[in-house]
Amino acid sequence: MDIRIRGISSKHNAKISIVDITESMQKIIELQGSNPLVTIALSKFTAANTLLAMELKNGEKMTANISTKDGKIGKMITEFQNDKIRSYAQHNNFDSREILKMENPIIGTVGTQGSLLISQDLNMRDPYVSNTDLVDGSIDLDFMNYLRSSNQVQSFITTKVSLNNDFTIKKVVGILVQLLPTHTENDIDYLEEKIGNSSYVGEILLKSTNYEALIKEIIEDAVILEQRQLQFECTCSKEKVMRSIKMLGQAEISNIIEEKKDVEIVCEFCSRKYLVNSNDISELLD
Repeated sequence: MDIRIRGISSKHNAKISIVDITESMQKIIELQGSNPLVTIALSKFTAANTLLAMELKNGEKMTANISTKDGKIGKMITEFQNDKIRSYAQHNNFDSREILKMENPIIGTVGTQGSLLISQDLNMRDPYVSNTDLVDGSIDLDFMNYLRSSNQVQSFITTKVSLNNDFTIKKVVGILVQLLPTHTENDIDYLEEKIGNSSYVGEILLKSTNYEALIKEIIEDAVILEQRQLQFECTCSKEKVMRSIKMLGQAEISNIIEEKKDVEIVCEFCSRKYLVNSNDISELLD
């Protein structure tokens, strides 16, 4: 069971969130047939976006997009809405032999010459969109940089992925600690002492099964705000497919109708295939 859990400390002026999205990522990777490096990168990316989305409500949606010029993965997109997760990688099964020789293969997979775009749809007329340059393609630092530059929030994020011997996913977890505007230098010192370094916290997360106890171990006075289930669910539909075809423009749509072509569209997130015939497409011109 995938879960999200949030807590808050009034004594140390901090919020803390933990997510475990192991089962969701197992389904996503199985559908997309990703190699081990993409499995790790996409899982970390999805966990980080899920952490940022913890305070969304009432159908609000958060979407993250990483696009680079030098990364083997090309582009990654992940969405969170109503405790549902979906994500995909543009290139998910490339030859990884050269990248594995790098000191940090994940950075080589994601790339460094690109940007992280975060879109928050808060049920208003237009979504709030923020775009920041990547720091190093490690994902954790890139999301922390986003929070610092876009929201002026001091934060700590670490995401961890462990694989089985056959390179299938064993566990995907993440933690986000954010200081409240009322924080003091003592709060910063306290959290730095309790959290230590990201590798240490990540290893604790991978071993833990009681996330509520872990939150209270990090911040002893933390009050648990909520604990809820998460799951993978794709939001693709025939209606969305038709809207995407309509965006082709009248000239191209007319050409498809004249040649009586069937159009097959494959969802990038869940690999579901939609076959649309020319009669259906002709209704778009009505």
